[in-house]
Formats: sequence, structure tokens, C-alpha cells
Amino acid sequence: MSIKPIIHFIFAVALCLTAKAQNTIPTLTQTQCTEDFEYLYNALKASYPYFGINKRVYNTDWLSKKDEYINAIKKAESNKAFFKIIIEALNDLNNGHTDAYPTIIYSYFYNGFKQAVAQYPKYKPYVDELEKTDSIRSSYWKRINRELYFPELLNNNDNNTTVEETITETPENIEVNFIDSISTAMVHVKSFSYDLVEQDAGKLKQFFDKAHKYNNLIIDIQGNDGGSTEYWLDNMIPHIINDTINYPLVYGFKNSERLKKFKPSYFKNTIAYEDIALPNMPSELRDGSYLFRKEYVSIAPTPTSKEYSGNIYLLVDNEVFSSSEALAYFCKATNFARVVGEKTNGDGVGTDPLLVTLPNSGIVIRFTGEMGLNPDGSANDETKTVPDIIIKANSKEERRHKLLNYINTKK
Repeated sequence: MSIKPIIHFIFAVALCLTAKAQNTIPTLTQTQCTEDFEYLYNALKASYPYFGINKRVYNTDWLSKKDEYINAIKKAESNKAFFKIIIEALNDLNNGHTDAYPTIIYSYFYNGFKQAVAQYPKYKPYVDELEKTDSIRSSYWKRINRELYFPELLNNNDNNTTVEETITETPENIEVNFIDSISTAMVHVKSFSYDLVEQDAGKLKQFFDKAHKYNNLIIDIQGNDGGSTEYWLDNMIPHIINDTINYPLVYGFKNSERLKKFKPSYFKNTIAYEDIALPNMPSELRDGSYLFRKEYVSIAPTPTSKEYSGNIYLLVDNEVFSSSEALAYFCKATNFARVVGEKTNGDGVGTDPLLVTLPNSGIVIRFTGEMGLNPDGSANDETKTVPDIIIKANSKEERRHKLLNYINTKK
């Protein structure tokens, strides 16, 4: 998930477009719009793993709604109306990694994958897929997206001043606190954004070096909706271990051509269902349409680190998602830390979403390509991570305060 942007960053970048940038494309015909939806529908049907979860959790049988979406498209009289139907259809999937963000912030995705290819050739299919459209078409759909969902911003930039230029102060991503009275070191990390991995590295090292002097360590990721797994893999865990940790990832995926294109490594060492057979696996994984993969991620200590000897708590809430959820999963799977707070938002076991470019409109969609499993076999996107210690609260501050009170009683 190293290239995934988080929602807050996405909106920040999208808002930086000037209101005067109005690229246009020809109005799509009804046939073209229908062809694009059929293309999207077939791509999802072949590769998307979460239709069963959507039925169970949200009572939405997405595949059965095909005629409903097509009938709506046939009534659409503009590109804007067509785009809105596509977005609403994606929203009906109820998955935070399935959306049109590669279109809305095309340059961020394209430049990110383009740079990654130099070091990781596996990302070339992503670049190739993004190059099936272009910046002119993506800029046009960005404008449509703004008209539909952010109309109040359309006239805010008459002098071509971007939102970035009007920001005078950016809140710190990391907040640290050392509470000597209960020997507790606490760090609150608000985002694992890809752009912050290097920027925050020094401050986190400094914090963890000092934290070794305290009996309790709180890693607070409340409100953190993800970004890059490398953020915590590189900047956090290595400072509090003295030996390499290997933890497992297990996921199921469909035997589709798109998966073979974007994730060829998945097909090199597949595992049969009988050899996985975890107790709480979703029923759809048992019908023969899924293959399985198990791999291990290694986290090595830094050359100067030592093992933290105190109590480690990972504080989470229902906004923890994607790569921050991956940290919660890691802590549960390895018993590295006690997870405390409330149930997370899940979908943290897997890799970068797949991409599909609609042939007529050039709209680029991303969607999850594998079903990550918890250690008991349940789908991480469905059951999320349930904390070891439940802390009910009305706010992040109250939940944090209750954890500190809990630690105080354990002195």
C-alpha cells in the first residue's frame, strides 16, 4: 500500500486546482457511456473480492443492480450526469479503496507510480494503465467532480490563488508527551501519508530513543486513515525491537487477467483452500473461485535500537483504516502490543489497489484486488480489528484520558 494516498491528502490536492482551469472533452454518447459502465462492471465482477461483504454488512447486492445503473445512464443527458452515476455506483460498494481518485488527482498517482517504477518495476502496469488516459481528460473530470461535490469552491479562486497558498500554518503530524508521574511516553501520529515518511523519521527516532526510559508506551493512531505502510514499518517498530520480526499476511484473490497483469507474483506460490482453512473464512472463499497466498513481512531493528521492555499500547478508533489498520493487524497478529480503544475501520491487509481506465471517458478507477484475512480467517475489511481492551468514549481525548487512567491503576 505504499502509494495509496489518504483521503485528507486527496482533498487537499484536489482543492489546489484553480477554478479557471476548464479543460473540456466532447459529450459522450449514450452508447459510449453504457460501454464504459459495462467495462467497469466486468472488470469488477472478474477481480473485486468484496461483493459478499457488501451483501452481509450493507445489504447491497451490487452485481444485481447492473440494470438499475444502466437504465440511469441511458437517462443521463450530460457528461456530468454520467460521472455522478459512476461515482454513486462506486459508493454503493462501500469500500474506501474503491473510487475515482486516480482521476481526480491524476498527477499525484501518475507521478508517484512513474517514480516508483525506477526502483520497483512491478509498478509499470500502473503507469501503463494511467497512460490510457491523459491530463486533459483527467482535468476535465476533476472539474466535473468539483461542480458536483464542491460547488462552494468554484468561485473562491478568482485571482488564481490556490488553496495551498492561503494556508499559513500546517498542524504538526506528530504530537509527543512524556508523563513522568505514571512513567508513560505517548506519541500521537495523525497520518501515515506517503509524503511524511521521510519528513517525520527524525522526530520519531528521537521520541522512541527517549521512550525506552519509561515503563509504558502509547502509540496513538486515532483518526489516522492511512497512507503508507512504510511509515510505521521504517519509522516506528524498528526503534523498539532488537531482533527481526516476521509476521504473516494471508489473502484470497480471484483468478482474473487483471490480477495477473497487476499482481503477477500472486500466482507464483498459490495455496489451496484446504491448506489455509482458517476457522472463520467467509463462505465465498470456499466456492473454488479464489486462490490464496501467504507471505511474510520482515521488520528489522535499526543498528542502534534495543528492545522496549515496558508495556506497549496501540490506541485506535473507528477511523483507523488502510495502512494504519495494517499496524493494528500487526500488533494483534504478533502480540507486539495491546490494541486498545474501539473497533477499527479495517481493510489494512493487502497491497496497492488495481486500476481500470474506462475506454471512452478516460475515467480511471481504483479498486481493492484481494481479500486480506485476519489470523482467524475472517475478512479484515468485514470484521476489522477488535481491540484487546475496549475503551468506550465520546472523543479521542476522552479515550486517551481513559487509557492513561487505566495505566495509572496498574502502577
